[in-house]
Parts: sequence; C-alpha cells; structure tokens
Amino acid sequence: MHEFSAPLTAAKLIKRYKRFLADVYFLPELQAQNTALNKVERDQMTVHCPNTGAMTGCQDQHSTVYLSKSANPKRKYAYTWEYATDEHGHKICVNTTNANRVVEAALENHSIAELSLYGQVIPEQKVNNSRIDFLLKEDGFVDCYLEVKSATLAEQTTAMFPDTVTKRGQKHCYELAQLAQQNHKAVLLFCVMRENITHFKIAESIDPDYAKAVKFAVDKGVELLCYGCELDLNGIRLSNRIPIIF
Repeated sequence: MHEFSAPLTAAKLIKRYKRFLADVYFLPELQAQNTALNKVERDQMTVHCPNTGAMTGCQDQHSTVYLSKSANPKRKYAYTWEYATDEHGHKICVNTTNANRVVEAALENHSIAELSLYGQVIPEQKVNNSRIDFLLKEDGFVDCYLEVKSATLAEQTTAMFPDTVTKRGQKHCYELAQLAQQNHKAVLLFCVMRENITHFKIAESIDPDYAKAVKFAVDKGVELLCYGCELDLNGIRLSNRIPIIF
C-alpha cells in the first residue's frame, strides 16, 4: 500500500489551468471536517496539479477533490491534488506518479499473482533511449521488464487508456515487444486509479496508433495485465485484477 503522510483534505474544485495548477475552495461543512486548516487555507487557494494529461471526466467544476499537504515550507503551493471525483462521487486518483508507487508496493509484497515469484524490484531501468518502469529479477527466472500505465478515463464502469494521444506510450509498446523477442518476460500493466470499475479496454478511438502498438506488442509476446485500486484518504492499495476487453 502507498500511504499518504497524513489523511487527505477535501475541497471543491473551481478550475484547472496551465496544466499544473488548479484553484479550489472550502465549503463550511468541509471546513468543519478540516480543522487543521488555517484562515488563509479556508478561502480560495491554488494547488499543484501533478497530471499533464487531458484529465477527461476528472475536472468537473465544483466536484469534490482531495489534497495532500507537503511538509516542505519552501514549496510555492503547499497542497497537491491527489483525487478527483466523478458525478457519482467515486474517487479518481489524478496524481499519475502514484501508480508506480502503488505497483512497487504491491511487487514488494508479492501481491501481484502473475509476478509474485520475483524477489528483486529495480525501478527506472534504462532500455535503449528511454526507461522502463521496473526490472524484476529472480534466480532461475528470465528477467521481467514491466511498464505501468495509469488509467483514469472511463465510460460508466469500463476504464480506458489513453485519454489523449501518447507517442511515449506507443514507444514503450515497441520497446517491450523488442524485449519479448529477446526472450525476456515483458509486461504492460494498466493500473486503474478510480473506483467502480469492472472492465478495461484500450481507447482506440482516442489514439488508434496506440491501439495498433499494443496489438503489435501482444503479437510479439508482451503480456497485458490490468489491476484496480482501493482508494481512501490514507492511501492507495492495488486490489483486484480487472478483465481486459479486446
């Protein structure tokens, strides 16, 4: 489980802008829940948005958002936007850096069944001119290269990736395919960072070239996995495997 340093703080979203920034405010009932807020923080303030993507369906005006607070007094924006909510109140983790943290914790706890036999977890492994998220090693097993993608887009209960065109994602697919052809184990894991999801599919209508790259990778031996997450105000845990729709 990836744990936050303190429970997240609830607020209401005003707007997101310049990709990295968002303005929020606190309603009276949210202020009552967050007694640690000082007077300035109870009014409108700007927070850091750690997501450069389209964030489709994750930035509805006046939806509830959840924020973490940095202990670093030198930070310009003390709060980071961690969760959004959809129209039904289901939480969506918009901080894409959390996906690797959650998967790394699961790998170290051997809680991903398909990868549980690997004992050594090495993050950020350089491959050609880029990096693959994890290299997994274990005596008696071929090395495993694992790339993680954070999925936040959804249609009803079906999660999708990507939410915008991703040249980087396409490149990773072809690199994983090359590794699989070199007799390594190569895995592409979609980490669904939102609640109320039952299935997953590639968003071919958004990025048909990415869909082609995934198909090419699978044809060359790359394994696809999809896992959901449990999201609460204290942390995020990788949970159940989610079926992939082809």
